[in-house]
Amino acid sequence: MKKDSPWHDKTLLSICVGQFLLMIGMGFLSPVLPKFVQALGVAPTQIGTMVGLIISAYGVGRAIMCLPTGKLAKRYGRRPLLILGPSIVAISTLFMGFATECWQLVALRLVEGLAATVFSVTAMIITGEISTPANRGQYMSLYWGSLLIGASMGPTLGGFVGQYLGYRAPFFCFAALASAATLWNYLRIPATIMRYTPATSAKSKNFSTKNPANRQTPLYKNLSFVLVSIISLVTLLTITGNQITLIPLLGYERLGLMEVQIGWTLGVAAATQFALGFLAGRLSDKMGRKSLIFSGGIVTTLGLVLFTQSGSYSSFLFSAAVLGLGRAFGSVVSSAYVTDIALSRDYEHTLAVYRTATDTGAIIGPLLLGWLKDVSGLDLPFFLGAGFTFLTVTLFAIFARETVGSDTNQ
Repeated sequence: MKKDSPWHDKTLLSICVGQFLLMIGMGFLSPVLPKFVQALGVAPTQIGTMVGLIISAYGVGRAIMCLPTGKLAKRYGRRPLLILGPSIVAISTLFMGFATECWQLVALRLVEGLAATVFSVTAMIITGEISTPANRGQYMSLYWGSLLIGASMGPTLGGFVGQYLGYRAPFFCFAALASAATLWNYLRIPATIMRYTPATSAKSKNFSTKNPANRQTPLYKNLSFVLVSIISLVTLLTITGNQITLIPLLGYERLGLMEVQIGWTLGVAAATQFALGFLAGRLSDKMGRKSLIFSGGIVTTLGLVLFTQSGSYSSFLFSAAVLGLGRAFGSVVSSAYVTDIALSRDYEHTLAVYRTATDTGAIIGPLLLGWLKDVSGLDLPFFLGAGFTFLTVTLFAIFARETVGSDTNQ
């Protein structure tokens, strides 16, 4: 392997293990949440809205905590936050397992979102700092890959645990995994992680210094930053709204699937994304970011539409694979793109603003699409998510600038 390969970076690998453990646990909850809400007494006509509210509470916590995390990481360093976040996730998830009313789930998911953001924003900051534009796609893809392999295993295991051990068991399993992530980060994350100077290459220096306006333009006036942030907002809107909230409901209500089958479906989407994510990162380092972000968005659009046409479990799984393919060439590369831009600014603040915009989608998606499901049926939310995705990646392809290759200095 080359010396700049992410597989040689011990700090990155340590972060990836912690992220992997957290995401296995996070995936545990998706297949069982609709059934758990129903078991708590919610009427069938209100399940979509209530599940959306619980998932949105997590998004609210994430959005609230992004900017403070950037400031905390800058002031206190990275390592304490990588330990604190998972520890609070473990405690809040443990209490969710004992919940007897839906409002308790909403409150605890809010806390869980706050804590998870402390870890994820800090991890993304470090990943960007220790990479360069020449290898950033690979670094981000390995980081996202650890997230995705955990996410691919989580729903399958969670569906199995929920079906055979009860709907509360996945919460207790998640609490145990978050505790393991806390211990791992405490033992393995270097004590010297305080604040890196973002790594640069010749291309990144050209991008950040040859055009002084790049450094001074406020974020909200940087069209490329605004467009990639909107793409990520819509990505989280469709992940939390369509993928996490409505795909399980579609499987239960239209196809009569079991918890394990729902888990496999969500797992296929995440596993496909993981399998192709590293390839997407390598290609973006060589070919540039824009074309892959656009093509990933188009395939994601197709995957969302295909779910509305699924009449069997096999077609349901195929739709999930297409969706995962699109996400592999969209989500990973978008993170690398915004990190390229962030090198020319207050680094922590830029990524925190980006994550705040992104996590706003996790607030809007479950509430909006869950409510639409209850009032208009299952198809409209998927068409709406597909339409948002297509529109935003098209605008990005037309108006955003490239950050890698020949367009960098334009």
